[in-house]
Amino acid sequence: MRSTRLVILSLAALATVALTPRAGAAQSATQGFSDSWYWGAYAGYTNFATAFGSENLRTNAPSIGAEWMLTRTKYALHLFAEQSYFSTTSSIGSPTGAAPLAVNINDMRRLGFDLMIFTPEFQMIKPYVGLGYAFNFINSANLRTCAGCNTFATQAQADSNQKAIVNARSMGKAFVNVGAMWVYKRFAPFAQYTIMPSQGKSDWYLNGTGFTTQWALGLRYNFGSSIEKW
Repeated sequence: MRSTRLVILSLAALATVALTPRAGAAQSATQGFSDSWYWGAYAGYTNFATAFGSENLRTNAPSIGAEWMLTRTKYALHLFAEQSYFSTTSSIGSPTGAAPLAVNINDMRRLGFDLMIFTPEFQMIKPYVGLGYAFNFINSANLRTCAGCNTFATQAQADSNQKAIVNARSMGKAFVNVGAMWVYKRFAPFAQYTIMPSQGKSDWYLNGTGFTTQWALGLRYNFGSSIEKW
């Protein structure tokens, strides 16, 4: 009996020693990502359409952005600030006439947030989907000089239309995105695709057919745990 107990205890001790490194390795693989602060930067292209008369003008604008992400095990809170560079033409409804206003627009800033939900991971790759909201600001908008367009009978009409031009520069929009991160130590390179509905709005400049979309590639860096340890 005593020898049997010694054999059992010996086998249990050997199993504990053998399994301890594997358990530690598995634990470290998840500890490096969950409950962490990530800061990142990215670049890509934003594709959108504007309505100008009977034309649907599509623009492919280079974009850059900075972001902040607070992770949990299965989800994360994500904030971002972004700039897109372009120069194109659009139109909005006129408050004083039947003809739309032809407007030259340049560049766009976006400030937004989304909730990222992580799907089952594959090795060190973490796919995710996100649902969020962004405030979109056209940097500059000016009446287009063209024959037979943008003419006003009175100064009051000109002032009313100028107010409409300014008001159409900003618009809040919901969006969805899908992406994947490759988590390696503190680094997390990622690719992301975003879709934002923007079709048919006469009071905003991104009003052509189809959706506004964006491809982005970037890098996130883990600056440490978000949970204070006592």
